[in-house]
Amino acid sequence: MTAAALLSTTIKFNGSLTLQAQGDGELSLIMAECRHNQEVRGVARWEGEQLPSSADFKALLGNGRMAVTITPDKGQRYQGIISLEGDSIANCLENYFQQSEQLQTRVWLTTEPGHSASGLLIQVLPQAQEAVQDIDGWDRICQLSDTLSNEELSRLKNEDILHRLYHEEVVRVFPASDVQFKCSCSAYRTLQAIVSMGKEEMEEIFSEQPQITVRCEFCNSGYEVTQDDINEYLSDNGNNGSQTLH
Repeated sequence: MTAAALLSTTIKFNGSLTLQAQGDGELSLIMAECRHNQEVRGVARWEGEQLPSSADFKALLGNGRMAVTITPDKGQRYQGIISLEGDSIANCLENYFQQSEQLQTRVWLTTEPGHSASGLLIQVLPQAQEAVQDIDGWDRICQLSDTLSNEELSRLKNEDILHRLYHEEVVRVFPASDVQFKCSCSAYRTLQAIVSMGKEEMEEIFSEQPQITVRCEFCNSGYEVTQDDINEYLSDNGNNGSQTLH
C-alpha cells in the first residue's frame, strides 16, 4: 500500500493506480489501489487460516508476475506487466520502471509492524532525461539516499529527511497530502456486478436462495441483494423488460 501511495503521486490526472503481484508462494495475491487524492485500499490472499510466517520475499510470493495499472476516470486504461524478479517489492518496482518505462527509478520501503509504513521514491523525470544538465546528478542522489536507514525512514519527519539527505541540493517542496483508507465499494456497484453475470445465472442463484450476499474483500462491508433490488436497478437504468427477474 505504501508503494501504491508513492506511485500514485506520479499520475497527473484524476484516477487510480493499482499495484498487484501474483505468485505461487505462501501469498497468492497482494494488491493495493491508490487514487489521485491519496485514498488507498488493499487486499492480500493466502491459503488457510494462519497468516504466512515467512519474512522472505521469494517464499511469500514465489514465481509470478507484477502488474501496474493506471486507470483514468476519463480515458483509456494502461497496464504494464513484468515477472517477479528481485528480493523485495521495491526491487520489482525498480525493474518494472527500467524495463517497461525506461525510467531510472529507486524505491525504499520499510515498516514498523503495528505502527507505520514508510517509503521513498526517486525518479528521473522524462523531460530531465532529454535535457541532462547535471551529468552525475542521478548517481549522487542515489548514493545520498542509500545512506538513509530504515529507522530514519520510519521515524524522521519528511522535512528532516530532505534536509538530512539533500541539504546541498536544490529542493522544491510541494504541499503535503494525507493518505487515508477509503473503499470505493457501494450497494450500487454491487448491483452492477451482479447484473453483469447475466439473467440466467442470476435466476439460477435466486431459485436456490432469496438473496445474494456479497462481502467486500477490501473493507469487509456486506451487501444483501434481492430480486426486487435487481428489478428496480434494471428499471432505473432503462431495461426494456427482457432481463427482469421473475
